[in-house]
Amino acid sequence: MKLLAQGRHLLHRLLGKKGEAMQFFHWQDFLKGHALFSSLNEAEVTQLLKGETVQERAYPQGSVILREGEFGDSLFLISSGSVQVTVQGSEGRPILLSTLQANEFFGEMAVLERRPRSATVTAVEPCLLLEIKGEAFRKLLDVHADMRAQVHAKMSGRARESKP
Repeated sequence: MKLLAQGRHLLHRLLGKKGEAMQFFHWQDFLKGHALFSSLNEAEVTQLLKGETVQERAYPQGSVILREGEFGDSLFLISSGSVQVTVQGSEGRPILLSTLQANEFFGEMAVLERRPRSATVTAVEPCLLLEIKGEAFRKLLDVHADMRAQVHAKMSGRARESKP
């Protein structure tokens, strides 16, 4: 527990501007151990992490990461921290849909449906995220049917949860 607290403290100290890229997390190991990316071989993970297809992002507590209605074409993986997913209610108040923790992902609906963001995502605590560009993610899904099935199952579940 103490180690976790120290890690969070370090993350909090290192956070600069929201969304600032820092590259201090070992994403290769994270992706290899992540259920969604488990079918990727070493070369595919290495290729995904090269160039400009991914970006490490750090967000302080309270930062809006995605805003409902804005265009976006990237998926986010949470390595640490947690986020709240909300939609705008009829009276202008946000309605909480879910709280996502480390190892979860968000942003997939806009990436796959190529439409504006369906919800606002806000950091509940300092977060370290991996942003994956939509084009790179869609290419992976074209090649890996198991990934595609997992993402579609998650999307279906989230769609059911968001209905009153």
